[in-house]
Amino acid sequence: MVTGPESARSIFPKANSFSLEEFSSKDFIVKDFIEGLTDSSIPASRRSGLGNNAFDPKPYIRTFEAALDRLKELDETLSEKESELKEGVRRAEIEHTRTLDRLGEKFNSTLAEFHRLDSSITDGGGVAVRIGGQLEQLDKQRQRAEDARFLIQCFTEFNRGETGRLERLRKTGRIEDSIRCAVVSRQLSLIVNRSEGNGSTSKTKALIESFSESLEQDLLKQFDDAYRRFKIDSMKGCAKVLHDFNGGASVVSNFLNQMDFFIATGKINAGDVTLEHSIEEKLSDPDESPPGLEPSLLSLINEIRDVLKVESKTIKEVFPYPEQVLGTFLQRVFQQSLQQRLEMVLDKTATLSPLAFLRTLQAARTAVINLADDLKSHGLTEYPGPLSSSTTMVVDQNVEELFVPYLQDRGYMEKEKESLEQLCSGLLLKFSIFHDQRKKNQNLGVFDRLKKSRERAIEKVLESDLAKSQNGALSRIIGLDRKPSGDAHLSDVVVTEIDGQLNVDFAKRILKWLAEAVGRSIELSSAADTPKDVSALLNVLIEHMRTMYLDVALDAALDVAEQQTKTEPDLSHVLEIKPATKIMHLMFSFINTALIPLSQTSLTTRREMVKLSTTTLVTLEQKINNIIQKTVNVVVAYIASLLAKQKKQDYRPKDDEVSLTTLQTPTCLSVCAFLQKVHAVATEALDGANLDGFLEEIGAGFRGLLLEHLKKFQVNQAGAIMLSKDITKYREIVDRWGVANLKDSFELLHEIGNLFVVGPAALKDRMRDGVLARVKPNVLKPYLMKRDDYSSVGIEKILMSE
Repeated sequence: MVTGPESARSIFPKANSFSLEEFSSKDFIVKDFIEGLTDSSIPASRRSGLGNNAFDPKPYIRTFEAALDRLKELDETLSEKESELKEGVRRAEIEHTRTLDRLGEKFNSTLAEFHRLDSSITDGGGVAVRIGGQLEQLDKQRQRAEDARFLIQCFTEFNRGETGRLERLRKTGRIEDSIRCAVVSRQLSLIVNRSEGNGSTSKTKALIESFSESLEQDLLKQFDDAYRRFKIDSMKGCAKVLHDFNGGASVVSNFLNQMDFFIATGKINAGDVTLEHSIEEKLSDPDESPPGLEPSLLSLINEIRDVLKVESKTIKEVFPYPEQVLGTFLQRVFQQSLQQRLEMVLDKTATLSPLAFLRTLQAARTAVINLADDLKSHGLTEYPGPLSSSTTMVVDQNVEELFVPYLQDRGYMEKEKESLEQLCSGLLLKFSIFHDQRKKNQNLGVFDRLKKSRERAIEKVLESDLAKSQNGALSRIIGLDRKPSGDAHLSDVVVTEIDGQLNVDFAKRILKWLAEAVGRSIELSSAADTPKDVSALLNVLIEHMRTMYLDVALDAALDVAEQQTKTEPDLSHVLEIKPATKIMHLMFSFINTALIPLSQTSLTTRREMVKLSTTTLVTLEQKINNIIQKTVNVVVAYIASLLAKQKKQDYRPKDDEVSLTTLQTPTCLSVCAFLQKVHAVATEALDGANLDGFLEEIGAGFRGLLLEHLKKFQVNQAGAIMLSKDITKYREIVDRWGVANLKDSFELLHEIGNLFVVGPAALKDRMRDGVLARVKPNVLKPYLMKRDDYSSVGIEKILMSE
């Protein structure tokens, strides 16, 4: 831009000059830049406010045109600089590319050189390895040669009768030297064994064996000392030496022999088993819950659990073959300490009773199985993991072998049968004595009968195991009164009438004992033997509950019913029916719920059990039916005998014999009194359908007797009232029984009685009403003919007209 004196300036001011620096400044603002241009374009006169106020755009146009020209110049300048810079960048990029190419070539050559050097180094390493292998082989050969040289020197010394070289090696006290000494000693033994035959070799062999024994004893002593001081490292070294020397059997035996556990249990097992009196009583008392395992045996099992867990850790740390040592340890624990104590406890309980033996056997097996499960979960040498499969097999095998003598060949079930038979025989002893007395000695006098019954009972029990295992529990079962001294003798058995009656509590006790035996069988026997076991137990139940108990009682009741004379019958035998049905319900519920379902795995056994159960049920039900029917016959026969005592003139009294205070005839009163006794006994002895059936049978028989009875007596007008009162009384008695069928049947009898009371004029209407309308006149004729006015009032004509 050109500047000059103020007087030479144009009337249009020029734009301010500006350069590129103004635009590159951080303070550049477009608005300010435009305002600067416009300010320079306003004339001075306008800025001062003089002259015309009209807007003149020319100064602005000139200023902006000058600014645009300047901007074009700057743009061209910038374009030239940009071109120069681009050219410089292009030349720099070309040079950079050339530099990268040169550096790449140098890198490739360096990498190739590195690969060449790496290959050279690798080849050198292989050579070094081969050289090292050869050196190692040479060293082994040198070591073998050195060992052979040392072995030959030792053998030469032994041939001369000297042991100094090996003695010095043994006495260094280092484990490595002890191992080498043991190895050389074993090799020397092999050499002399192969070259046997001459005298010098025999002497050498004896010396080597002597040295070997001395070495072994020395190592065992070192192990023992380390074990007492519990130095794991020393124990481990000795165990390793002895394992390499002779297989380690001696060190394992020494390790086990030094255990305090085996020493303590050996002392305990050397003594006798002593049981507390309360435990003895509970073991033999089937009504008491089992007292559990004998305390000393339980304590031993708990101690075994603790010892195995502690010592297995030591075994794992000390021995190079821990599972083998643990297996030996387990076998010795089970087959020595535990088995010995178990046999002692079982032998002791066997002298008490078979039940005491069985309960102890079950408790012992449960405790031992729990011990085995605990050991398996603990893991022992695998702690905290589970036991290894090989050791698990060892544990399971020892557990099974522990109880094989007691469970094999069905011996266990024979013991169960023996126990149940003993208990049931004891419980039913007085019952059997009573019925033996009743059945077999009924022709003897009272004194002889009691004497023979007592002798037979004593002989029967003496032949059983009850006498061999006499104790308080069995005395209570039998019912013996224990003397102050505590002794009870079989000759003290006293039999009463109650002892010969069925007792539901007895059945419940037997079933409880049997349920315990079933549970024990499931636990002790194998699953394959379960059907055989429950079948055997079913036979025991049938033998005692049916044959020795229910059959005897029901047969006795039937005998009593059959022996009734013409006198008033004693119906007390009917009282056996109710407890018999309850016992049968309990017995067959137990059979169907607890026994037969357990025989599912054997169809043949199940079929036989179902058949036996069904046959037993049918037989017992038939016996009860026979008793009921026989009793009905006896009752009806006695009622007939009472009715036969009816006097001919009871229903034909004279006028002076009629008393208004007389309600029923003596015969009616005696019959009703007897029927009340029958009903009382029946209600006490029967219930449900059995009671209704029994009363219905008696009522039907009684009704038939009455219908025939009414045909035998002439009835006058006064006697008809007596007859009506008798029939009403009979009906009241029967109605009290509450049997619906009897109510309907006695309605007919009541209406027939009314035929004697109504007058002749009303007789025809009476026969057409009620139940009599269904009866044919010829059926009613025998009764109407017994009316004194039958012919005089024309009753016969009335019947003919019907």
